[in-house]
Amino acid sequence: MSSSEKTSYLKLNAWLGSDRPQRIDFVDDNTIIDKAIKEHVQNTTMHCTSTEKSKLENPYTIMSYMGTGEESKSFTFVFNPKFAIVFQKNVPPVQTDSEGNTIINQAIVAKSNGSTGGVVISGYDVTVTQSTKAVEGIFLNLNKYGGQYCIIAFK
Repeated sequence: MSSSEKTSYLKLNAWLGSDRPQRIDFVDDNTIIDKAIKEHVQNTTMHCTSTEKSKLENPYTIMSYMGTGEESKSFTFVFNPKFAIVFQKNVPPVQTDSEGNTIINQAIVAKSNGSTGGVVISGYDVTVTQSTKAVEGIFLNLNKYGGQYCIIAFK
């Protein structure tokens, strides 16, 4: 005979002194517990998947490079970047040259939402741009010959 009482949440047997437990009662309780734990552990809303854990443990990679002066330069990462920040070290983010053009020394790009200009994410690659001349008063300066740059790429 199963118990006269049940627990409030999982409805497991809560035997009274007068109840006579049977083996099937324990088997049924174990099945209920196993199912509840399995559903809980596999709930990816509550728990991170192994891929998500990897992103939390190492959410970004930082890479430095020296500019080559080429119009574009690509960098391949071991993961598929979703977001990146590129900037030239030791200079302000934006400058003005002697002709009044705006020199952009940094850029931000989100794979799904575009870029501030001068940087693109495609697959595992982040590509930066160096202007050869100002376009509409803007000069992209992300691969200046000899310039020291940093890329922070996020998973």
